[in-house]
Amino acid sequence: MELPKLDPGSHGSPFADQLHRGFAKLRFSGLLEKEFREFYIAQNLPRARLSGLIALILVLAVTSIDLVLGGKTSYLNTLRLGVLCPIVAVIGVAISLPGARRYYTEVAAIGVTIVGFVVTYISHVAALHGQSYVLAGLVLVILYACLFLGLLFDIAITIAALLVLTHFVMGAFMSLPLNELYYMTAMLGAAAVIGGIATYNLEHALRTNFLETRLLNELAERDGLTGLYNRRIFDDYIGRVWRQSRREDVALEIIFVDIDYFKIYNDLYGHQAGDDCLKKVASTIARCAKRPFDFLARYGGEEFVLVLYGPPDDYARTLPEQIRADVLDLVIPHAGSVAAKHVSVSVGVALARAGSTRSLNGAIQTADEALYQAKREGRNRVVFKDTNDSEVETGNFRVVYREIG
Repeated sequence: MELPKLDPGSHGSPFADQLHRGFAKLRFSGLLEKEFREFYIAQNLPRARLSGLIALILVLAVTSIDLVLGGKTSYLNTLRLGVLCPIVAVIGVAISLPGARRYYTEVAAIGVTIVGFVVTYISHVAALHGQSYVLAGLVLVILYACLFLGLLFDIAITIAALLVLTHFVMGAFMSLPLNELYYMTAMLGAAAVIGGIATYNLEHALRTNFLETRLLNELAERDGLTGLYNRRIFDDYIGRVWRQSRREDVALEIIFVDIDYFKIYNDLYGHQAGDDCLKKVASTIARCAKRPFDFLARYGGEEFVLVLYGPPDDYARTLPEQIRADVLDLVIPHAGSVAAKHVSVSVGVALARAGSTRSLNGAIQTADEALYQAKREGRNRVVFKDTNDSEVETGNFRVVYREIG
């Protein structure tokens, strides 16, 4: 339900900040890392499904070929069919079942590591029988872990290094000829390095794409001048948060903020000054919206809307007045205002308490009515209305009070 915050003064965003800082260690800060990991798994699942099927086919093909050729190590086929095939099948289940996807990384990492141990043992036994070509199987496992399972770089390179070390230790324990052991370990190490470099570059590219795509989406949701969320995003958000507040039996506060005599300000000081004024007011309101679920948008023109989810009573009462005072403290001269010597705002507040029978449209309308009551009473003030007490007729906005300026 929470949307990422954007500082309208700097037009920064968590995605832009992360791009600027870089991520040479392939790690994002805060919740971005969790979001990326979910994105990364989703991006790699199709390829992982296909590679899992290919791996199963390869195991069965190698076993069949060995049976046809009458290999002398038939119990190795038992390992292939009794261990490798079930493990690959379990990984396939983790990839395919929606409920198991959350554990995909853990299952895939453990599964491919066990597969690597078994393949290492098979390779050494085969090598002792003069079948050194089976080294290719372990090379494939390392490349499979690095490139095809969709594992993050740190996990993939750890598995690859572990398999290379296991190969050397197991080979020494099984008394493989040292020159052959060194050669095979060097080849596996080279495969691990190549796979690691490819995995790093792939993940770095995906992380960059993730940040750039999210940043573009975020910019599309923002008002270009103030950096606040736009009306379209507000309409989507308020519907979701309204339903959430009804389910959780939590109060919702809707605050409309309108700059007093803004059209006159534009005429007196010019549109550039008007734009600067809008940005400063937007920044001031944004600084007041500090809680995780405080949501601020530019509603249109010189009007802003702030939504507070489950605000404590003192916070709900003091925040609107703080916004009014903080805008006045900007000390932006406004010779055309009769409400104050400087730019001021009128604030209308509607509190939709838990259990209220009023609809979302009715709650927004109540806040709208409170705003224009503040304007009728002289502006530069805050008016509170409780949706339970309001007599506003839903669907009939009091547009008669929308005075110019």
